[in-house]
Amino acid sequence: MFARFVYMAAIGLLASFPPPAGASEREVRLDVVSLPLGDVVQTLSFMSGIPVTTVGTLSGKVEHWSVRESGAKAFVKLGDASNLFVAYDGSRIIIAPKQEVSTVVLDRGGRSWKTEQNAIRALFPLLPDDALREDPASGLVLVRGPAVFTKAVEDVLSRQQADSIKVIKGGQLEILTTNNGA
Repeated sequence: MFARFVYMAAIGLLASFPPPAGASEREVRLDVVSLPLGDVVQTLSFMSGIPVTTVGTLSGKVEHWSVRESGAKAFVKLGDASNLFVAYDGSRIIIAPKQEVSTVVLDRGGRSWKTEQNAIRALFPLLPDDALREDPASGLVLVRGPAVFTKAVEDVLSRQQADSIKVIKGGQLEILTTNNGA
């Protein structure tokens, strides 16, 4: 137990904390010899300053893995190495084992896919490539992720057609214009 504490303390010393950078821009430098996946996620959260919402059980070990990236991108690298769904909404990371995510079929309601995709990307600036797929012939969208992610996307796609969407990210109100007709 003491050795684990010393190891975690040593990991904490590897972080670089540039004063003006936001949490998603804070560089994380981490070298893991062998740790449980949940511990690595907690360590990345601490080092980057980004809170994490974990969906499901993170099991397994991370062995011989290292990362030197900005905060949110460090989680993406961990997700690639450990078969995890990783999305970032500008203030927190949503992480889940890929075997525990589901696919939901949604109707885009006749609105432009480019407009809907831009609204979803504004809400989640960082998400897996396979999280959103559109079938142009039917107007259906396949959304793959944990329930908290698919629900947020469903809320965006089911909103009333309007000229703008109000999004609160990191305590800041952001208004997205959606009437570009693209």
